[in-house]
Amino acid sequence: MKFCTSLLLVALLVASITSCKKKSTSTPAKAADYFLSLQVGKSATYRLDSLNFYFYGQLDTITSYLAKDSVESSYIDASGQTNWLVTRYISDTTGILWSPHQTYIVNADSRNLQMTEDNLRFIKLSSPIIEGSSWNGNVYLPYNPYKDFFQFTFSDGNHLNMNNWVYTYQDVNKPYTAGATGYDSTITVMQENTSTNVPILDPNNFASRTHWSETYAKHIGLVYRHTEIWEYQPPTPDGLQDGYKIGFEVTMTLLSHN
Repeated sequence: MKFCTSLLLVALLVASITSCKKKSTSTPAKAADYFLSLQVGKSATYRLDSLNFYFYGQLDTITSYLAKDSVESSYIDASGQTNWLVTRYISDTTGILWSPHQTYIVNADSRNLQMTEDNLRFIKLSSPIIEGSSWNGNVYLPYNPYKDFFQFTFSDGNHLNMNNWVYTYQDVNKPYTAGATGYDSTITVMQENTSTNVPILDPNNFASRTHWSETYAKHIGLVYRHTEIWEYQPPTPDGLQDGYKIGFEVTMTLLSHN
């Protein structure tokens, strides 16, 4: 009987330890933990480097700005969800004069954090945040969403079929350095990373590049973004049109926040 009692005590002790271990398991972070604090007065300032193509895409140059995203106000929509209005101000690199550039809308629930910019709706982050987990972040986008800005022609290009992109979490809870600042706990969202004939070794062949990745720091928000969406059209056989690029490339690096 004493032996059975001892076995019972050991079993209860093991069960108790196992239970404690389960309770101490950390809960995966939520999407809103990695975005700019959604309260009026919060802001983040970035260096914005934009690559532009000129002279029918045969020349390119990088233009640098400062961009300040400021949470200005909020409202409750018909579904009862709080929407935050964020205004992006633009300045040259001196930061002396700022002018409003655009306003975008952010809302977050227990599952997703969504952003609507230029009437394009993105699911930027999705809970829970776990290494390798994925979701369709562009499910609300139309086919060829940038058609009003660029005349893309590559019908199989992923920059046209953005509504099929699968976002994936990478490097969850890893340190990251953006510019001159290091961040202890970050996540990277790889939205898309494909290319055709890149680097362009033969200028007589078509080429394209589609890359979009964003890195977020916990309780801070976006710290780095790199986007490349462009096509290269080879020269026409008759020689009347030289090869050229169309599209854009944007890099944003966090400089400061409050």
